[in-house]
Amino acid sequence: MQSSGSSWAATASTIAGDTPARNRFALRSRSVAIDSRTDAVRRDLADIRLADRVFAPHYAVPTRRVVGTVSPITETPDGNILSQVLPGEPFDVLEFTSTHGWGRSPIDGTVGFVARNLLARQYDTSHVVVAKQAILHADPSSARPLPVALPMGSRVAATPANGDWCEVDGGYVASSTLLLLSDETSDAVDHALRLRGAPFAAGGRSGAGVDAAGLIFLVHTLAGSPPPRFLDLQADSFGTLLAEGDTLRRGDLLFFADHVALLVDGDNAIHVDDVVRCDPIATLDRFGPIRARRRPA
Repeated sequence: MQSSGSSWAATASTIAGDTPARNRFALRSRSVAIDSRTDAVRRDLADIRLADRVFAPHYAVPTRRVVGTVSPITETPDGNILSQVLPGEPFDVLEFTSTHGWGRSPIDGTVGFVARNLLARQYDTSHVVVAKQAILHADPSSARPLPVALPMGSRVAATPANGDWCEVDGGYVASSTLLLLSDETSDAVDHALRLRGAPFAAGGRSGAGVDAAGLIFLVHTLAGSPPPRFLDLQADSFGTLLAEGDTLRRGDLLFFADHVALLVDGDNAIHVDDVVRCDPIATLDRFGPIRARRRPA
C-alpha cells in the first residue's frame, strides 16, 4: 500500500529485496488488455497481484479496510460514481491520499476512490442482509424501531438474541432479514422481487438504490453466483448465451444497449427504471432491441 506524498515503499525492487524486479515479477505471457474499471493499474502504480500481467513503475501491496455505511466508489476523487462498497464489505486500498483511498473492491471488482473518512479497520462479518431494508431496533422486539436501516447486501456480525432477533452493531434486527454468508445459494428472482420500489441510483447495488447492472449483481451475488459488475461485461460473459429462438424461462436475462431485465416468468421481467418494478416483457421495447439473452448458470 502506498501513501501519497511519501516515498514509494512497495516498489517491485523493494518487495523483491536484492532480486531485480524484472526477475521477481517477470511477465509469464504477453501483456493483456486492461480494463481500468476492474484492473488496479495506473501509469505510476499497480496492484502487486497483477505483477505477472502488467509492467508498472511501482507495485503496491493492498491494505484491507472496511466501510460502515454505503460508500461510493468514484472514477476520480470528485468524479463519476462507478459502484459502491456496502456496509461491512472490505475495500483493498493501494494508495492513501489526504482525502481518499484508491484501490479495488474484492466483492465486485471495481477500481476507484473511496473517501478516506469512510474507511475503517477490517472486522469479521457473519451474515448478509436479504430484506430490502433491515430496520434496527433498540431491543429484540418490534416496539422500539430506530431511525436506522441496513440495506440489502450489507454485511454484519450477528449474534442470535432469540428465535426471531439477532444482535448486530447498533441494535437488533429481525432474523428473517439476514442470511448466513455461507448460505448464499438462494433464488436470485426472489431477491429481486423483494427490491420492488427501491429507487434507481447511479452506481447503486444495494437495497437503498440500484442501477441496471447493480440490480443483477446484487441479487445473483446473494444467490451465490456473482456476475461481473458492469453491464457490458455481464452481457458478454455471464452464464450461457441463448439463441434468439430459445424458449425463455424464469431467471433468464435480457440485455439491451444500456439496460438489463431479469425474467420473473415467461411474460414478465423485473428491472430498474425510476424504481425497481415488474413489467410485461412486451413493454421493454422502449429500451431498444434485445442485444443478448443469457441464462445464468
